[in-house]
Amino acid sequence: MSEYTTDQSGAKRLTHDPAERDKAGRPLPRRALLLGIVLVVVVVIAVEYGELVTQVGELVSSSLMMIVTCLLLTFLAANFLLRRRKPGWRLSRAEILYLFIMLTAACNIAGVGMVQFIVPMLGHIFHFASPANRWEQFHPYVPMWLVPEESVLDGYYAGQSRFFTADILAGLLRRQWVEKERLSFPIVYFPLELTREDTSLWRDRLLWVGVGVPVILHSLAALNHLYPSVPYVPLKPTESLRLGQFFPPGHPLSVITLAFYPMALGIAYFAQTEVLFSCWFFYWVARLEEMASIALGFGGPMSQSDMPYLNQQSLGAFVALGALALWLARGEIARALRGAFGMRTRGEEEPVPPRAAIYGFLAAGCFLVCFCLAIGIPLHVTGLFFSIYFLVVVGFSRIRAVAGLPWLFGPNHPPHIFMAWAVGPRNISAQALTSLNYLQWFDWDYRGTAMAHQMEALKLSTSADLRTRDVVKGILIAVPLAIAVSYLAILAIAYNLGAESEKIEQYRMNWAGMPLNLLTTWGESQRGLGWDEIGGGAAGAAVVLLLSFAHTRLIWWPFHPVGYALSCTFTLEWLWCPLFVVWLVKLLILRYGGIRLYRRGIPFAVGLILGDYVVALLWAAVALVTGEHMYSTFWN
Repeated sequence: MSEYTTDQSGAKRLTHDPAERDKAGRPLPRRALLLGIVLVVVVVIAVEYGELVTQVGELVSSSLMMIVTCLLLTFLAANFLLRRRKPGWRLSRAEILYLFIMLTAACNIAGVGMVQFIVPMLGHIFHFASPANRWEQFHPYVPMWLVPEESVLDGYYAGQSRFFTADILAGLLRRQWVEKERLSFPIVYFPLELTREDTSLWRDRLLWVGVGVPVILHSLAALNHLYPSVPYVPLKPTESLRLGQFFPPGHPLSVITLAFYPMALGIAYFAQTEVLFSCWFFYWVARLEEMASIALGFGGPMSQSDMPYLNQQSLGAFVALGALALWLARGEIARALRGAFGMRTRGEEEPVPPRAAIYGFLAAGCFLVCFCLAIGIPLHVTGLFFSIYFLVVVGFSRIRAVAGLPWLFGPNHPPHIFMAWAVGPRNISAQALTSLNYLQWFDWDYRGTAMAHQMEALKLSTSADLRTRDVVKGILIAVPLAIAVSYLAILAIAYNLGAESEKIEQYRMNWAGMPLNLLTTWGESQRGLGWDEIGGGAAGAAVVLLLSFAHTRLIWWPFHPVGYALSCTFTLEWLWCPLFVVWLVKLLILRYGGIRLYRRGIPFAVGLILGDYVVALLWAAVALVTGEHMYSTFWN
């Protein structure tokens, strides 16, 4: 983070005033803003078409979004080609990073957990209702102004028709996380390193060695996919890497697999060793918990118990992480509240004024309360749900800021599920349960959580001397535009090809059936207060609080609460192994080579990430030319 500003004479002087640093930062050029608006429209349409129709893979579901990172590489390549003939056409580092931030904010809206989920949910309960799933019992409780008329659903599902006929918490926590606690934000290292105006990185041999590893190994795997006689080294979970094959189905260790994703290895290099250690260590602790529960007769497929309540622990852990983050930022929040209600306070000239953040938060909260009351959710249920949800979102964003990780899932027991079973379906009306179901689109897949991307954008603005106010402006322009374009793109695709047809990727089109089946279960359940749910969640929260207490007071303490929170989720199933590898390598580097050797390894880590995206681009181009279904470098 730069703490220098330049005066009128051109001399640099030290400053600790964030407002002054922001004023001296690089502004958002008009050229970049206009280019960003055009690219938002084009890229959002490309995301919807690519993921729904051509089904090229997860373009926007990873922490470093594939399509945005590929555009970042395109900008850098264009700059290289223009360096002599048209130097005036080259984009500056600030312009590239502003575009990166705008496109990340826009593509986040276009993916899973956001617009791709809310559109299919709207008519699902009516179109797919049948005697078998018993969804018709909830039709009287659906607010009709909330969903489309049945007359327009036929064209949406059948196709052969046409549609075209007649964030605020991040602003409050920016200073605490970025300037006071100086969280590492591993994700932002990649765009920062690639866009440095010092070109020494591109001349570093280690960078190209790092690029070559995934390019060669993934290309061999892609050739093996086409021609099985070609030998290859597996990097992703395969039968040969699945250690769980040696255990019977249903055994806690049957899910264990090795994986060596180059992107995961590269990103993990920028995380703290204690975080890496805690992630893989607690992942194995969770497996041991499951084994102990089965051995004692409290858990397993033959038991009616959910012991050791890992899903509930995960929810409690995320909530506690969010609560701790707010507690650590209590001074900033109190200062913002004083400023919002007329009391004089420092910080009103900050890049994100506390007054604007508080008023924005209150306005959004009032809208949510009024909306929930209008669709039949009582005030106390609304308050409980959103209190849990917002703490989970803050906890999720905190994990991204500390651990990075190429992809990150929320708790296995999201707030909807936890609240329904903890309060008891018998204690929540059918009207409230049905209306709450229409909010599950943002509470099902947390990879689309906007706050995490926004916090990383604010970190980028500080580290690259961008104007934070202009970063916020870029996001505020990109998000509404992305909402409109993605809605129209999905509807146009569905009305043309048919949401039920095999021409469209069916997970996104049919995912709404899963929460609706849960709704049926809740609606027919007579269960009251779920003390097991409450106890499991409380246990997870208590462990996080104890780990945090020890972590902040004992210098030698090796365990980080983030690792425990992740251990109970799907995130680490494919990532524990690369995190273990990087932890071991970093431990040896820091012990025997110190910080100097660690910094020498940064180009190699950046190269691993870069190579993963480059090889993905290369084989995607081959797929487009040949029309063949190709090997995917990401996921399984």
